[in-house]
Amino acid sequence: MMKQIALIICFVLPYLVQARDGYKLNFVEYDLPNGLHVILYPDETAPNVVVGIKYYVGAKNEEVERTGFAHFFEHLQFHGTENIPQGEFDKKVMTAGGYSNAYTTYDYTYYYELFPAHEYKLGLWMESERMLHPILTQKGIDREREVVKEEKRLRYDNKPLGNGYSNLMSAMYEPATYGHPMVGSMEHLNAASLKDFKKFFDTYYVPNNACLVLSGNINIQDCKKWIEYYFKDIPRGKDIKRPTDFGKPSGIEKIIEKTEKGIKNTTISIGYYVQPGTHRDGVVLNVISGLLSSNHESSYFKKNITSKDTTVASLTAIPNLWEGVGFLEIKAHLKTEGTEKELLSKIDAEFDKLKNERVCDTDLSKLLNSFETGYTDIYFDDEMIADYLTTYHFSWGGAYKLNNMLEEQLSVSKEEIQHVARKYLNPSNRIVIIYYPEKEDLLSAKKNDK
Repeated sequence: MMKQIALIICFVLPYLVQARDGYKLNFVEYDLPNGLHVILYPDETAPNVVVGIKYYVGAKNEEVERTGFAHFFEHLQFHGTENIPQGEFDKKVMTAGGYSNAYTTYDYTYYYELFPAHEYKLGLWMESERMLHPILTQKGIDREREVVKEEKRLRYDNKPLGNGYSNLMSAMYEPATYGHPMVGSMEHLNAASLKDFKKFFDTYYVPNNACLVLSGNINIQDCKKWIEYYFKDIPRGKDIKRPTDFGKPSGIEKIIEKTEKGIKNTTISIGYYVQPGTHRDGVVLNVISGLLSSNHESSYFKKNITSKDTTVASLTAIPNLWEGVGFLEIKAHLKTEGTEKELLSKIDAEFDKLKNERVCDTDLSKLLNSFETGYTDIYFDDEMIADYLTTYHFSWGGAYKLNNMLEEQLSVSKEEIQHVARKYLNPSNRIVIIYYPEKEDLLSAKKNDK
């Protein structure tokens, strides 16, 4: 019987290796003379093409008295150009059978379109227009400022705990980089002049600060020809000074107490300082967060706290791994008043298990198998591939390192889990924010319960 099992393993392992090798992406990358980095990923199985351009600018690059510019430009760049009238950008994309989208983070701003394969040249033209011929007027800025204000009210200010993430970031980091909200300050946007906005655009929306990606059913040589045609004459910008000082933990536990309108129960938000996502410790932390609160029944929080403790409604661990900083976020909703300290002690007890006991083979294997399933989905989604390739180009030292992403995650050892838990998951390395319901909300909730 043992020989039979050994034979099965011998046949299965080469298959697994071959499968993982099959996830390797074969792509072409190069630079234009003006500094624009280009990544081309051909996928003959796809009916479509993703045309994306990622600018290496996010909220962390903003001036301390002019926050919100990165997110604001994400909106502003859909206004139109010298050759694309106001309101026509999305219409042109949809008429061609595609759709467009964009997002802003602390580290990047990304614009992309998904087109039927034969329409990719339209995407190249439109992105070159955004880079070369944007329309920046006071009228357009004033109009978009009102849109952003409304977004801030709806998504953040008027939503219970809508500013919770920003509160944690501002408690952990300096305002000049990661310590201010991505949406920024409305006071800063109100005070900004047209000159300020043009300066931001001229600094960051330049080819040497951008990565153009085409992912999908493309012909490499044809793409190179049209990319040169549309982008080669856009002038290079000045070299960009980037932030490097993101602050350091104080080494002292900090507990902040707040009241929050609209919540019925006490909520706790905890941030543990760790390394950025590009550091090996960040990779390990991703595994730790999965062990703590993934969906399976054997996760530490579910097995030992939420399934047993009637005072805790929910408890999750979320890795937040930016380019310059990282932290493990723990979010908890309590059912019972006055149990905040008890919960912190229970969380510490679970961390002690990670530090002092080897993770169960079965639990780690389950988690890594789920990671493999999730990660390999990336390789069958051209939109995700385009997004990841551009991020790896800027932050991980090269797009080619995306091919190591899965292996990096699967190689995390029990010893590394213990080491990272001991290094970071300590009370002296955390910020705790406790949100209490406002008294009138609490009284109203008790009446409704009756």
